[in-house]
Amino acid sequence: MKVFLTGASGILGTDLMKQFQENNHEVLGFSSADINLTDLNDVGRKMEAFKPDLVIHSAAMTAVDLCETAPELAYAINVKGTAHMALAARAAGSKLVYISSCGVYGNGKTTPYHEMDATRPLNYHHQTKLEAEKQVKENHENYLIVRPGWLFGGSRQHKKNFVEARRQEALSNPVLKSAFDKQGSPTYTKDLAQQLLRVLNDGHTGLFNMVNEGEATRFSYVAELIHALGMDNRVEPVDSSRFVRAARMPDNESLENRNLNLNNCNQMRHWKLALRDYINTNY
Repeated sequence: MKVFLTGASGILGTDLMKQFQENNHEVLGFSSADINLTDLNDVGRKMEAFKPDLVIHSAAMTAVDLCETAPELAYAINVKGTAHMALAARAAGSKLVYISSCGVYGNGKTTPYHEMDATRPLNYHHQTKLEAEKQVKENHENYLIVRPGWLFGGSRQHKKNFVEARRQEALSNPVLKSAFDKQGSPTYTKDLAQQLLRVLNDGHTGLFNMVNEGEATRFSYVAELIHALGMDNRVEPVDSSRFVRAARMPDNESLENRNLNLNNCNQMRHWKLALRDYINTNY
């Protein structure tokens, strides 16, 4: 299978590329410097030249606070860019996978969200991700929309490596402070890539939450991370109001893999096992 991948240099993109290549698929990966998502002609030319069987669109403007202050750019990349990918994939006869966000559900529940729950995004980044999902549905018929959790993984050099960022913070701070009132589903990019390949091999389409099992607060997530790294820093739970942000963030971003379970293909392990596996492999 020939795979056309955007966001190839990101923490998820690198594991997607590795997973598909290890399973004997030909992958053509694009970073933000390699393709102009806001230009339909550029997207179409590159896709037509490669003639992919599968398109995975994981690229996005992911800086949540920046999306609040640069909404036109966020819309151009996240919404128009996704529409262009959907139109080009349809023209090429390719199946499309769109990587969305756990944040599209917004606030409304204290328990994990499943795919049938309502969406009510709170900030502009999550609004653009939900609008991008609509663009996929309106401009393509053969698609898979994936809503992941709080992603960790990638190399230690990745600028958005959450584990490495907390390790670096711990090297110079005996006490770390982390929010006890924000909850989500930590998710290993390697596990997500393996799960996505399983879903594709089974021929599924539609919408899937795709997270490691179990929930965590930011505090419990960081505490587990520091412990798994073998560091003795104290992690102190604090209210999220301590961290001033331009974007309003949901209190609960935890997800349930209901559609994976209904289709008997959920192979996502508990996030604590996945986190320790990642740390043991990379540290």
